[in-house]
Amino acid sequence: MSRNVEAGPVIEPVPSPPDAIPRGPRVPTGLLALGIALWALLMAAWVSTAVFDRLPHVEDEVAFLFQARTFAAGHVVAPAPPEPSSFSIPFVIVRDGMWFGKYPPGYPLVLALGVLIGQPWLFNPIAGAVAIVLLYRAGRTLYSPGTGLLAAALLALSPFFLLQAGSFMSHVAGLIWALALLLLFVRARSTGALLPAVAAGAAVGMLFLSRPLTAVGVGLPFALLAAVDFITSAAGRRRALALAAGFLPFVALLLAYNAYTTGSPVRFGYELWWEYDRIGFGPDIGPRGHDLARGILNTRYNLDALRHLLYGWPERLTLLPAGIAVVVAALALLGRAAPLRRQDWLARRWPPARGSSPWGWDLLLAASVVSLVVVHIAYWTPGQMYGPRYYFEATGALALLTARGLLHLAGALAWTLRLARLPVRWIRPLTAVAVLVPVVVLSVTGLATDGVREFRAYHDWYGINADGLRRVEAARLEHALVFVDAGYWTAYAPFFAQNSPVLDGNIIYALDRGPARNQALIAHFPDRAVYRYADGQVTAMGP
Repeated sequence: MSRNVEAGPVIEPVPSPPDAIPRGPRVPTGLLALGIALWALLMAAWVSTAVFDRLPHVEDEVAFLFQARTFAAGHVVAPAPPEPSSFSIPFVIVRDGMWFGKYPPGYPLVLALGVLIGQPWLFNPIAGAVAIVLLYRAGRTLYSPGTGLLAAALLALSPFFLLQAGSFMSHVAGLIWALALLLLFVRARSTGALLPAVAAGAAVGMLFLSRPLTAVGVGLPFALLAAVDFITSAAGRRRALALAAGFLPFVALLLAYNAYTTGSPVRFGYELWWEYDRIGFGPDIGPRGHDLARGILNTRYNLDALRHLLYGWPERLTLLPAGIAVVVAALALLGRAAPLRRQDWLARRWPPARGSSPWGWDLLLAASVVSLVVVHIAYWTPGQMYGPRYYFEATGALALLTARGLLHLAGALAWTLRLARLPVRWIRPLTAVAVLVPVVVLSVTGLATDGVREFRAYHDWYGINADGLRRVEAARLEHALVFVDAGYWTAYAPFFAQNSPVLDGNIIYALDRGPARNQALIAHFPDRAVYRYADGQVTAMGP
């Protein structure tokens, strides 16, 4: 017995005209996508090694890695260290006998996988490759294999993407959850099955457990569509309830984690470090207050950076293809809704990408991008690091829309060439040369120029590198306590990042706080040899 699956009130495909570009030999797009993912993995691993020295470079990354090590050791929080001032580092909190990072637990939970294999630096490069595969699958599922392949290639050449995938930041994992939400949401609506809906809820739940505001921005359009489904059909109600069933356990988990670490389910660790670190507007939000004008200024700053770094293209071109895709989708849906349907000329005269043309998915992707941008107006800082990172989880949707827009342009050009009565065998190569070759040239050139410039700028960022660790390693210390002479947290960060949160590793790295405090700490580790690291030298300390 066949199942009657409702298409929903908005997401309804418009039948395509005959292919805009004649079909050629079948291309193994799946293998090509795996090749692109391998490129992304290798390039991100190179960035992690050559640019970041396989180390966290900003406070966020240090806290993420500390919490990941805590989870990998089987603890929710670490016990507070003896002499906490000897282990002081930004965004890592000591409270009520507990030691933990200020961030929600979702990303450290998955980063712990890298800790468990002894290579935490490799987690994000692998996650980046997974994101590329998911992006290809999303493009193939929603549109066509060619669309997915083009979107995957665009993102894999993005300097913004490679910087994030080479870092310890949480955004690449967030992109995976956003793409998983998209794929599973599509599957739930296309098959009517409830399990994909539960899994889609879990995907946005993991995003919420990692980056709550990002989850709201990415997930809001999906939630609104699910709400419309809930109102309009019985199948939609079942689907929406299944989504909620997948999502709500993660909300409960985050509330429980907050209650355990901060004492209140609705208080985040951010506020333990900075009381003003909250979402909203007012004089007590942010270090100097926050209002709508400041939020819009932050948005303009981030959008300018996005146009510069997303593909490395000239800034005026970066968002143009995605804009074309959105305009075409909106006109197509308006044409179908027009009483006399006279605007059907769009479907006939502006051939879309090959295959079915679900204009509604284009608009849902665009809504998700806009929603993510808008919700961050309410946050007091633009937060740029390795690019406009608060918008990173939208890069998958932007790459899909960019691919759609480029293929619309290719279709329009092919239609024009047909009107000019060119031989059919010429249309495909001419279209590819006119549209895709410039895109490849722009992307490769952008990576080789703007990308390389960004990589050089972030090399030794904050003065952090592994030189000191290599000198300590060369000393071949065993069961040691090493005091690090550090005038600022950045000099201590690479050493702190090696510590076991329960301080049971071969080497414990502590801040040099002067003879009295150092002796107090040494008393807690009487069986360890004691050394001092200063000015690039490792020296033994006497009893």
